[in-house]
Amino acid sequence: MKLPYVVLALLTTSSTNAVATSEPFVAPPPYPTGTIGEVQISRDEDARNTCDIALYIQSEEVTQIAPGQSVNIQVPAGKIEFRLVQYGSERCKHKVFANQSATIAPGEVRHLRVVQGQGEVLLAPSVD
Repeated sequence: MKLPYVVLALLTTSSTNAVATSEPFVAPPPYPTGTIGEVQISRDEDARNTCDIALYIQSEEVTQIAPGQSVNIQVPAGKIEFRLVQYGSERCKHKVFANQSATIAPGEVRHLRVVQGQGEVLLAPSVD
């Protein structure tokens, strides 16, 4: 009669451990619900500038965007400051481009794309 209790104890212990390690940790959202928007940023695969570009939001680097890549980023609603930075390498000089800003409404999804102008890389509205 002791064997069923031992097996039950092992099953309970192993299933408790399995549940504890298999459940993903879900962090609370960084902003209160209803106060966020989203920015979708894409970069043409055939862009003239193939250098690495980093995206800064509110003076903090949030991602790098390679040619042909798109990213979706949740942002707090309100005025958002963007900056693009080109990383230096043998063929690409390190360059910080001008700050840009946009006002994002709660629940809004803003589509932007990385474009190259006269010696400048910037974010522009995406035309679908």
